Amino acid sequence: MDNWLYTEVIKEDDLRVPTFARQSTINWMKALRFETINEHGSSTKEQFESCVTHFKNAYPKKLATLNNSYIFESLYSSLTGCLALQTLAKNASRESWMLPTAIVSWYYSVYFSVLSMFGSTGQTVDDNHASVYRAFGSNLSDQMPHPFNMKATHVNNEEYNSLLPQYASGSSFSLSKTFPESEDAAKGMILEYLSGNAKYYTWLTKDRILKKSDYSDFRTKIAKEERNRQLPKTIAFMHCAFRYRGKANYRDGIYLTYGKASADETKAFLEDMKIVPQFTFIAALALAYRSPLKPEVDKFLEDIDKNLKGIDCLADEECFWRVL
Repeated sequence: MDNWLYTEVIKEDDLRVPTFARQSTINWMKALRFETINEHGSSTKEQFESCVTHFKNAYPKKLATLNNSYIFESLYSSLTGCLALQTLAKNASRESWMLPTAIVSWYYSVYFSVLSMFGSTGQTVDDNHASVYRAFGSNLSDQMPHPFNMKATHVNNEEYNSLLPQYASGSSFSLSKTFPESEDAAKGMILEYLSGNAKYYTWLTKDRILKKSDYSDFRTKIAKEERNRQLPKTIAFMHCAFRYRGKANYRDGIYLTYGKASADETKAFLEDMKIVPQFTFIAALALAYRSPLKPEVDKFLEDIDKNLKGIDCLADEECFWRVL
C-alpha cells in the first residue's frame, strides 16, 4: 500500500516510466537554464544586450511591426507569468504540488513572449498552440538566440536530424543521468530532449493518419508517402515547450508530486524554471527594441513601474525587466 495510486495507474498503462519522466522534466530545465546563462550572462541586463546584438545580425533590415497592442500586451502577459514563477521560487520549500501549475505558468509566459516576437517581426499567427509552434518552427526559430534556435529537421521517412545550429558538433547526453553542470551535458540534454520530441510528433502524426484513413500500418508505399507528406519538416523549441506543458498537466503530473523527494529538489527546480521565461521575455523585449519600437519599449517599461499592481512588494533585484 506504500504506492497504491501508482500501482493503480500502472494497471491501466504499464508503459509509464516514472523515474525517467521526472528526471527528464527536471534535467531539460536545468540544461536550458545552464545554456542561457552560459551563452548570454547571468543578469537580465547582460542578456538584453546579448539579444539586441543578436537580433541586429538576425534582422539587419528594418522590421515592419504589427500594432503596439498585440506586441506589448503579449509582453505584459509574459511578464506576469515570470513574476508568478519568481514568487513561487522565492517562497517554495517542499511544496511539490505547485510544480504542475508552475510548468503551466512557465509555458504561457514563453508562449506570450513568442506572440510578441511575431508582432515585432510583422507576422500574424492564429492564437492557438499548434499554429504557434508550427509558425515558430517555420518563421522564427532560425532567428532565435541559442539555445532557443534548436531544431530537428526531417531527413527521410521517420528520421530527423537534431541540431543546435551554433554548436553543430554537440552530441546527445542522457536525460536520466544527474546533470553535471557542464556545457557538453547541457547541450547534449537539449539535443536528447529535442530528439525525443521528434519521435513523439512522428508518432502523433502517424496516429492521426491511421485514425482518419483506411491504413492499418505504414508498410505500403502509398501509406509511407502519406506519412512522409504529413510529418513536420521542423521540430523546434515551441514544439518541445508545448509537449512539456502537456506532460506536466496531464500524463506526468503524478511524478512531479507523488512519492519521495529531497528537501531541496522542488525549490531548485523552480529556480531553474524561472530563468527560462525571464530570458524569453528579455529576448522579446530586445526584438521590439531592435524594431522601430524603441521609444515604445521605453514607455512600456516606465508604465510597468507605475501601474503593475503589487510592485512595491518586490525588491529592486526582483524587477528583472529594468534593463535600460
